[in-house]
Amino acid sequence: MLIVSASEVAGSHGFETSSETQDSETSSTHSNSESDSTTDSSLNSMDKVIQSELPTLEPHNSLVTSIVNSFIENATSTKLEHQAESLTADLNESLVTNSKITMLPNFNIEPTGKEHGNFLCIDLGGSTLRVAVVKIDPETTSKDNKSDQNSSDRSSRISVIIEENWSIDNSFKIIDLDFFRFIATKIQYTLASQTLLDPSTLINTGITWSFPLETTSHNNGRIVHVSKGYTISPEIFGKDLKSILEGVLKTEFGISIDIKIIINDSLAVYSAGAFLDKFMKLALVLGTGLNMCCSLNASDKIHDDKIFVNSLHSSPKILFNTELSLFGDKLLPLVATKYDNIIDSRFLDFGFHFKCFMSADPITNKLLQPTELMTSGRYLPELTRLVLCDLIASNNIFSQVQDLSTIRDHPFDGFNGEIMCFVNESDDLDAISKKICAQYNWDQSMITENDIVLLKYITDAIIKRGAFIVAVSIVSFIKLLTEHNNDNHDSKLTIGYVGSVLTYFNNYRNLVKEFINENEYVKKLGLEVDFKLVDNSSIIGAAIGAAYYS
Repeated sequence: MLIVSASEVAGSHGFETSSETQDSETSSTHSNSESDSTTDSSLNSMDKVIQSELPTLEPHNSLVTSIVNSFIENATSTKLEHQAESLTADLNESLVTNSKITMLPNFNIEPTGKEHGNFLCIDLGGSTLRVAVVKIDPETTSKDNKSDQNSSDRSSRISVIIEENWSIDNSFKIIDLDFFRFIATKIQYTLASQTLLDPSTLINTGITWSFPLETTSHNNGRIVHVSKGYTISPEIFGKDLKSILEGVLKTEFGISIDIKIIINDSLAVYSAGAFLDKFMKLALVLGTGLNMCCSLNASDKIHDDKIFVNSLHSSPKILFNTELSLFGDKLLPLVATKYDNIIDSRFLDFGFHFKCFMSADPITNKLLQPTELMTSGRYLPELTRLVLCDLIASNNIFSQVQDLSTIRDHPFDGFNGEIMCFVNESDDLDAISKKICAQYNWDQSMITENDIVLLKYITDAIIKRGAFIVAVSIVSFIKLLTEHNNDNHDSKLTIGYVGSVLTYFNNYRNLVKEFINENEYVKKLGLEVDFKLVDNSSIIGAAIGAAYYS
């Protein structure tokens, strides 16, 4: 079993990730190969609702109208259903033909509500180590002898007793025995700072490990791949994570731990969310990157190599780390723009010579991540910056500003997510103007109201397209749950999420929800879909997973 995030797949297989920027002719045109009878003048009520309410553009800004249309003209609820069917087919193909980079199987975690206990939790991310002690109270029984097992919210039963975190400097990113001694030192420090767990007894432990592991059980994994600037020492390569950490703690400090679960960040969201809310069936990570997690019944619809975890643990279900970012190539002819092509030149030239959810590009040996590049926090601001570069060059925006070099000359830094969020969320044009000028040290008298209106049009369009793509993905997974789990669904389905994009971009999140709940397939199921933030999921998810396997 391979536990791995999309960006880490590249490192684990020797692939290069897509180049961040490439030279491209800005005269490239928007590609649209899907015909549909729906036009802008005959959009259904849903599409009218999600259109931005902004002042009318000045006539000379027809370029902006063209750019905006290139992002959103096909981001309609009418076309969502067709794309969801197509994506569901790709998800199934990955399952049945055994893709090695998507729909990655894991030992199932399906909390019943009976989970309880005290746990040490360790979360190693790209630049931060976190160590925590978590208490999960037993389920209670009321006076009328009804347990809280079926409660829709169990959050009150979880307490983080202590949580400490440490930054990991780039110079210290060598995973060797000294690195594990460093982790052991921080574990010893944390345990010494609390009284719930007794360091002289065996301590049940859960780990969220944000790197690929070659695993054969829910709590064992060989360290053979790293990313995010890390390297592996020969003394550690191929060794079992559980054995190493347990051994170092015992040798260095005489502390005995029993690692019950090792999961990645997307699985941690699912683990925590499924315990907190019984209606939670999907876990979504949408921040710098994009990923989802779901649990499916083992069956002949899934390749034998993907259901080995089922036979090892005698569970009727398999938890899939889907690597959603690698799906969505069939969306490209419909919604890709020339700006996406600047970020990854295959977006408009993609000849479908390979399936990006099945393998790396055989020509470039690079992964293609269509959905991530059009929806995530790393790329949304960069798309905005690229559009601004076009408008600046044509003197359509910020024409009175003298120094525009920060926007023009700094890919992935010239326009950041915080600014984009503020522009998209605020209706106060003057406040936006002040925010922009403070960011770039501009004189506010040089910014016109029309500049801000144009900027809002651009961000609204990019956010709407992103919401459309995320909604396509979620509707596809609802179809997948229905097909594989014979799931008739409750009347409510909650999607647990983490990530700065959905957390802070309220308009984005609400648009995704509107798209989903107005989808005819979802309405026929009688479903109401909602989102729920699963805060501190890497710690809570590790605790729930450890409790589940205890």
